[in-house]
Amino acid sequence: MRKLPPLNALRYFSVAAQTLSFKEAADQLFVTQAAISQHIKTLEAFLGCPLFIRGHRSVSLTPAGQRLAPYVASGFTSFLNGVDSVAADEQPNSLTITATESLSIRWLVPRLSKFQALHPNMNVKIQPTNTLLDFEANDIDVAIRFGKGTYPNLESQKLLEDTLYLVCHPSLKEKALSPKHLLNLPTLKEKSSDIMVAWNKFYELHGLPIGQGLTSLQVDDSSVTIIEAALAGQGFAMIRNSLIYEQLEKGQLVRLFDFSFPCQYAYYLVAPPSHFSRLKVQKFTRWVVEQFGQITNPN
Repeated sequence: MRKLPPLNALRYFSVAAQTLSFKEAADQLFVTQAAISQHIKTLEAFLGCPLFIRGHRSVSLTPAGQRLAPYVASGFTSFLNGVDSVAADEQPNSLTITATESLSIRWLVPRLSKFQALHPNMNVKIQPTNTLLDFEANDIDVAIRFGKGTYPNLESQKLLEDTLYLVCHPSLKEKALSPKHLLNLPTLKEKSSDIMVAWNKFYELHGLPIGQGLTSLQVDDSSVTIIEAALAGQGFAMIRNSLIYEQLEKGQLVRLFDFSFPCQYAYYLVAPPSHFSRLKVQKFTRWVVEQFGQITNPN
């Protein structure tokens, strides 16, 4: 068996490579900056080549360091997954979920009582955020993410491909006699990439100048705000079907011009591979797949 460098040296290198800061790596590992530097020097001596270019206030990886970093990161992830796969779940009745703010507020939270009715002893915690949280650092069991399903060292299970619709409150529909009328009517726009692409496609389809017209409300990343504004009759919006299909069924919102646009992204259930062997995650997976299956598309 070939000799390996000290495990601590590899661990310290991995964190320093991720942060590109010996100080930040020391803070994360609760050691001194000198300890980080010494362990990396030990690793460099073992390998016979430098791994970092040390600047006055910053460090960067050498070509050798760039080659080594993903292997070391993957190795430690494998160690953790292996330990998790055989270790007993310390909190079998506590399930921590993270999901996007819009899905958490508009869809997940209103349905969780159904899950808890099936599993009354389960303590469910939700962290609604649009930030991709670290599973280990935040004690997260499983996440629902909206993206392309490619997350390093994580397993993804597709839940739903979504569709964007142009919608408004019923009281506004008669004002939009044609797509051209929207240029002089209030629109509600979320500046996420897939929604802006859908708006541009709508303008292009109907020969309208892209980016022109009246925007009464624009937010960076908050579908919840846009939905509430649309329900209040404040303007026309491009919204994902998964978040408003019930409001469309009830007539609280209506579609315009039969416009639809497939989302660039989809919903995925995401977690480290070992987490899917946890009984509580398996229970949630079965339930959430069934719930997503009930999302309908308007006629």
